[in-house]
Amino acid sequence: MASRKVSALKFVGTVSLGLLTGTSYTLSSITVPSLLELPSASSAAKAFRNLTSTASTQLTSLASLSGSAFLLAFIISPRGFKHPYLLYTSLFCFSTRLSDYVTPSIFGAPVTSSSAAAQRRAEAQARKDKKAARRMEASYEDLGGSHSDEASSEEHEEDSNGEEVRSEVQFFVRNQLIQTALAGVGFAMAVVGIWGDGALGVSETLVIEF
Repeated sequence: MASRKVSALKFVGTVSLGLLTGTSYTLSSITVPSLLELPSASSAAKAFRNLTSTASTQLTSLASLSGSAFLLAFIISPRGFKHPYLLYTSLFCFSTRLSDYVTPSIFGAPVTSSSAAAQRRAEAQARKDKKAARRMEASYEDLGGSHSDEASSEEHEEDSNGEEVRSEVQFFVRNQLIQTALAGVGFAMAVVGIWGDGALGVSETLVIEF
């Protein structure tokens, strides 16, 4: 009974890890880079944030499922069948979520929209202060209208900054490449380990029959 549970957990863990590897690779090589081909930066940013929000949830679920399955299979396996590859594969599954901390240390953090927008607002405020000093005779209404126009222009610039979107996309792609590498190593280890378990079971059966 225990062997059936362990086999089922190995199967679930391997399938989930394979899906995790394939999804990360597809996101990094096909799906996300194609967003840069959209006609406007605002539409690319909106599509990118919607995609990454959904993808992050799915990737976390797959990593947790596969890692938990291999770890549980290692725990409930009989003493003579606690193969180390189950534990190592589980660690690789959980380590894929650490790429969010590893990627910035290797490639650097992306240009965030908040910092860039704050810098643009500070520069715009400095320009407005200079204009106000030169136009002390202007009326309050004129200043209010000018302020509204400038604020609208800044908001439009903030919403459609292509460099920020490109920086975020490139960072996400690099992050997914690291996740793909970690998940791929774990998946290969799981496949080889399961194949080894099957070969060992066949050899034991032949010895008993002989």
